[in-house]
Amino acid sequence: MLIKKREKNIEIDGLIALEKRIGKGDVNRQRIEERLYNLQAGFSGETQYDKYLAEFKPPYPHAILHDVTLCDDDVFFQMDSILITPAFILISEVKNIAEKIIVKSNPLQFIKEYSNGRRLPLKNPIVELDRKIFHLESWLKKRNIDIPIKGIVAFAYNNELLIEETPSMDIMFTYEISAHLRTLPVTREILNKPEIHRLAKKIKSSHQEFNPFPMIKKYNIHPAHIKPGVICPVCNKLHMMWEQKRWNCSHCGHNGKNDHEHALQDWSMLIKNNITNKEFCYFTKLESRHVAKKMLARSPIELNGFGAGAKYEILLPSSIHVKSKQ
Repeated sequence: MLIKKREKNIEIDGLIALEKRIGKGDVNRQRIEERLYNLQAGFSGETQYDKYLAEFKPPYPHAILHDVTLCDDDVFFQMDSILITPAFILISEVKNIAEKIIVKSNPLQFIKEYSNGRRLPLKNPIVELDRKIFHLESWLKKRNIDIPIKGIVAFAYNNELLIEETPSMDIMFTYEISAHLRTLPVTREILNKPEIHRLAKKIKSSHQEFNPFPMIKKYNIHPAHIKPGVICPVCNKLHMMWEQKRWNCSHCGHNGKNDHEHALQDWSMLIKNNITNKEFCYFTKLESRHVAKKMLARSPIELNGFGAGAKYEILLPSSIHVKSKQ
């Protein structure tokens, strides 16, 4: 039973907004593009894993949760996927790497080898899994639950995988996961069906949503590097102008009344989650504070304060909603 599905990482939305609002030659651009590429590729690999895991239909009760972050003694640990069975819990670490992977022993190392022969050591996913298993065991024991926890490393790409010596955890490709799980014996019942369901619901309710906003703080970018203006939703060009009670794009001819709402969302993700009338005029290039006031009054925001000190709290859409901070 699927208890928690995987949602797109909200940092992707922030990075897309950031990418649109920094210059082509900006010193931060390369790391922003690389981070965005890695997150999008990772999400693609994880959803591919979810698809194969959905083929697993065991005869015993079970629960599946994707992308869960828990807190154990002020330490946060994120798990790509969790499978709860009557006899054990399985944590999956999904990796999205297109190149050849070499797993060396003594000491255990994961190495990425490019087509030109260049090699790059990777962060050891087994060490990552050991850490997560330790903290999940601790988290469960605080709730009087004692059950074995296993780990598995799954590679999303069907690339070449060379393992010199079998490591302590299973390593495979994502397409193999369903068949592999069917070989794992469930010979005793530590958790019955209601207990599995209660534990899965507890894990879901304890999930801590990661909040990457504001992006300028996370990536140490000066606000002056963020280009102001209303972005055209059709051609993605900056500097739409408010004329004749509409936002007008001189590049493609698009016009609309509410295109400033996207600018508000960008401001919230990039700068801060509230905005003043003056800041709104600056960021949208509006010249009239009275027009700005009327515009803000019909936008998805909440007004806090009065007069010159009034600030508007920006409400993000549900697709990029942040429940709590990590």
